Amino acid sequence: MIETSLSSVHGACPHDCYDTCGLKLEVDLDAGRIIRIGPDSLQPLTRNFLCLKVNRYLERLYHPDRVLHPLKRVGKKGAGDFVRVSWDEALTEIAARLHDVRTRFGGEAILPYSFAGNMGILAGESLDARFFHAIGASRLDRTICTAASGAALDWVYGTRLGPDPEVIPQSRCIILWGTNPVATNVHEIPLLEEARAAGAQIWTIDPLATETARRYTPHLRPRPGTDLSLALGLGRELLQRGWVDRQSLQKDVRGLDAYEKAAEPWTLARTAAATGIPQLQIAALAEQLATARPLLFRTGYGVQRQHHAARTVWAISALSVLTGSFQDVGGGHLLTNSGAFVLNQEALSRPDLMERPTRRLNMVELGRLLTDMDEEPPVKALVVYNSNPAATAPDQAAVLRGLARPDLLVVVHEQMLTDTARYADYVLPAAMAMETLDLHTSYWHRYIQLARPATSPAGEAVSNPEFFRRLARAMGLTHPALYEDDEALIRTALDVHHPWMAGITWDTLATSPVAKVRLPAGARVFVDTAIPTDDGRFHLDPLPVRDVRDDQDETRYPLHFISPSVRESIKSSFANIKSLQARRPVPELLVARADLERFGIESGHWVRLYNQRGATRLLAVESEVPVPGTVVSYAVRWNEAAGGTNINQLTGGDLSDAGGGATFYSARVAIAALPANEDGPAEAGSEPRMTNTEVRPVGLLRDLGGASKKS
Repeated sequence: MIETSLSSVHGACPHDCYDTCGLKLEVDLDAGRIIRIGPDSLQPLTRNFLCLKVNRYLERLYHPDRVLHPLKRVGKKGAGDFVRVSWDEALTEIAARLHDVRTRFGGEAILPYSFAGNMGILAGESLDARFFHAIGASRLDRTICTAASGAALDWVYGTRLGPDPEVIPQSRCIILWGTNPVATNVHEIPLLEEARAAGAQIWTIDPLATETARRYTPHLRPRPGTDLSLALGLGRELLQRGWVDRQSLQKDVRGLDAYEKAAEPWTLARTAAATGIPQLQIAALAEQLATARPLLFRTGYGVQRQHHAARTVWAISALSVLTGSFQDVGGGHLLTNSGAFVLNQEALSRPDLMERPTRRLNMVELGRLLTDMDEEPPVKALVVYNSNPAATAPDQAAVLRGLARPDLLVVVHEQMLTDTARYADYVLPAAMAMETLDLHTSYWHRYIQLARPATSPAGEAVSNPEFFRRLARAMGLTHPALYEDDEALIRTALDVHHPWMAGITWDTLATSPVAKVRLPAGARVFVDTAIPTDDGRFHLDPLPVRDVRDDQDETRYPLHFISPSVRESIKSSFANIKSLQARRPVPELLVARADLERFGIESGHWVRLYNQRGATRLLAVESEVPVPGTVVSYAVRWNEAAGGTNINQLTGGDLSDAGGGATFYSARVAIAALPANEDGPAEAGSEPRMTNTEVRPVGLLRDLGGASKKS
């Protein structure tokens, strides 16, 4: 018997997730193929198991629908009709058309569109940024996910930094506010369980009865969009009862009087009326905040995907300051640790390659940007990578109209024939993370990882940096910065002089690919580190915001619509994985029994969900997840599951109060039963699965990962 030659390589999960898992990639060297993907013990926080999705990653890596060769459109945009062409042919034609756009309309008529489909430092913003700077393209404000909360954190704390998640077990009171780690941050669950076993009380604040809310109680359910009212009501109660250290606050805080003025109207009675939470529960939580130590506020990004996003995060941040929670190991406010990674981003992206500063366009407004021909100049070319805006961007009807414009050049660098790729003039094959060299950080933990390629890219696929090298060459660009190799790019990113990054270099990571930033886990952020605001104090005065109003008619659209993340997918990245599709075979709408009765809908029947922006079809399922008056559908499926649409038909391109963030969770909708002859997609006859409301009594690791340690 001939033994297969095996090797293992350290990798990192590239997807938009808190955990940024370390991966052990086992390779059959003879076949040049990855045969197993499991957790790598080198990454301490994620070493024991992988999530439901990544346990099935081989299915994605070797999916029969992978784009393996350059494709050129031959049919109608959106139809997905392509012919195979060579790289040279595709690049020559793309370069000619980009030159034409620059000549006729200027470089700013070219718009890059990307986000977090691959969170690698090189894949995300390195040679792509250099290329677009060099041709004078418009710059994209990548605000769709975290911009509003980032604006608030920068205002209050001066940075986007929180306690190390590794000290969570030391917390004795944890407030999970707008976060569902069972679905979106599974490696936090063992830490929460360790804290609970040691006596911690864990509260959940979420309008939905999520898997996390069922696990951790008490559960407070504010009406959607009222988290700001709750936070201000809690702050007022703390101040009114003298449950704050005013002497310390006067020393460390700017704007306490302005904060008190903002919180003053929010009596317990008014807060209860606005949020729907009983006064006694609000008062009990306020007392817990005043007495429990260490106290940890664990906020998720869900609270800031609505109109009053930045003010909401500001108000929650203020609670961490009023209570002094940051003074204890195991306490403070953890929303992100992205500020722990100090990289040389300017040298990596090279804004100096711009002849002059170019305009900035907000990605949330893509629908308007592609359909408003009064823009000066109008967008005439769109280059998409690391993203699938035809499915994931708000105001979907406008986005699809824009992508269908005959005069719009659409170039997509992609791994699968996604909704957006189907509208492309050219689709270029993209390598997957396991096939490329990259550097990965996290917005939850503090480990940086060097991920090496385990195999060569499939077919003719190339990494993002290589794609932009080839495109620069095709356009005749000569600046040497456009051709820097991947190792040099990583060396550039790590070329910093900051104590938290001391000793973390290409050479050290090449030897040991996982390193923790030099900020001790027990270091108390803003006690053992500086408060990096301009005056060294916390800023509790309300941050400047724009006036935002919900212009939707509650009479015409009586239901609040929320589209949260789900464990089977990360936005649209796993939408075509059959083993995951089988768990949720059709797009579902979770509806409270009272609303089913109110609108004459039967559970298990197809409905039309609509508002002034558009409409989509979903299977109504009775559920206890939403309260009456709110409906839920998990984000986000490819459009083919509902006849060419998805739930982003219903979300708008209006911006949050600060930071220019998206407002997905501020949508209002109406519901109507579909006639029998319009009873949904082909799968309509299948029995609706009720996994949305069930709690499955299985072991912790199996419950979180859906499989054993190894895939």
